[in-house]
Amino acid sequence: MDKNKKKTDLERVTAEIEKSERKFSGMVSFNDLFTSSFMTAHTQFPNFKELLDAGKYNVNSLADFNNILNTEFDNFINSKTNFKTWQEMQSCAVDEYFKKKN
Repeated sequence: MDKNKKKTDLERVTAEIEKSERKFSGMVSFNDLFTSSFMTAHTQFPNFKELLDAGKYNVNSLADFNNILNTEFDNFINSKTNFKTWQEMQSCAVDEYFKKKN
């Protein structure tokens, strides 16, 4: 194999994941994922708290948050953001977070 040959997509992605894993330790906070720039680009709100407040979601813990994750919350996310579901919003935030870290 020619050393000057470009890396395949798989090799490039694997290298990026390995680099990210070395930099990443522990959980990422909501504030780090859902920055004001992310929120204003993808939602009607300047921060995640205001998004939750608009939906009248009272979240004071991870358990509270996990309890609101349902179809109703997905419908709320669909109506107030550029995303169809919470999973889609979360995935985008994680992707953007790791792009900034690399």
